[in-house]
Amino acid sequence: MLPLEGLKVADFSQRIPGPYCSAILADLGAEVVMVEGAGTLPEARGIFPGLFELINRNKRSLALNLKSEEGKEIARRLIRESDILIEASRPGVAERLGIGYAQVKSINPTLIYCSISGFGQQGPYRNRVGHDINYLSLSGILSIPGQPETEPARPGVPIVDLASGMYGAIAILAALRKREAEGTGEYIDVSMLDSMIAWMSVRAGNLLVYGKKPGNEHLSPLNNLFETRDGKKISLGIVEENFWQNFMEAAGRKDLLGDPRFSSSAERKNNGAALLSVITKIVSERTLSEWEKILDWRQVPYAPVYSMEEAMEDPHVQARGLVQEIEAKGLGKIKEVNFPVQFSSMEGKIRRPPPQWGEHTGDLLAELGYSKEEIALLKEKKVV
Repeated sequence: MLPLEGLKVADFSQRIPGPYCSAILADLGAEVVMVEGAGTLPEARGIFPGLFELINRNKRSLALNLKSEEGKEIARRLIRESDILIEASRPGVAERLGIGYAQVKSINPTLIYCSISGFGQQGPYRNRVGHDINYLSLSGILSIPGQPETEPARPGVPIVDLASGMYGAIAILAALRKREAEGTGEYIDVSMLDSMIAWMSVRAGNLLVYGKKPGNEHLSPLNNLFETRDGKKISLGIVEENFWQNFMEAAGRKDLLGDPRFSSSAERKNNGAALLSVITKIVSERTLSEWEKILDWRQVPYAPVYSMEEAMEDPHVQARGLVQEIEAKGLGKIKEVNFPVQFSSMEGKIRRPPPQWGEHTGDLLAELGYSKEEIALLKEKKVV
């Protein structure tokens, strides 16, 4: 049995944060109905090729015009039968559509209602629009460099969208536990900016704990990317003293172990520019394949810098069963990445391919008590 089997989720969100949140719940067994707009193909289906399919597997699609009274009534029936509702609009939008928390709490008092928005439901920025890069900027994360001698850069994946979706899923699971104990519903307010302030805090210890201006204590020339002789990139994570010694031995440079500039972690940071130059030259003298052999032998933390294709095909990733091929209507065989946590006696599972637009509308309406004649009339009136 899947851990969340039997739970019903009504997901009214689009794009990434809300759907990623409900995807986590769906992978763990929850029955997720994704409510999409009727009439025109939803924008979220075409923004980035493949993204929609990856975060909407295991779900059923209901195409619904929420601006119509009949559409609002269908939504109310769906919510009445649901355990969890997810929406990711700006504050006030759900209320205008008739699905705000105050509006639906009366028809489902034990509902767990999760709102994910850029700045949360309260505060001076609540009505501002934003995207991943804006929340990263405001959180201070874009002021933090990732490597020595480089400017801070925007991450290549939408970490704010993904983090807020994960926080939403964690909060929903906590609220489910509370409901089991007390029998009460819950309203959850997830702010994308709040999520990033929480993540940034792990680099702000000097400021938060000691009241001092934070530096770049996390940076080290030995925790960096380097180019090998054959033009490939390798990452080194030589943080601990034993790894520094192992690397110098592997590189055939025991002489550097006696260099006073590099005699301790503090000295290596103080002389970071000189050390970076030395390590860059050392790494450039061998090919990636050669480094892999000697670093494995000497137990030094390293990894080749993979492309996306190489990452998916890595033998360890394959052995862990992360990539699964499934059949999807209209797409043929596609690959999905499984729920990335393994349990001893249960599992996350890809049970359904991503749905086509409105694919399950008729079935879902029938489950909500609509007759064939009523469903036909709703389709004729373009409510669904």
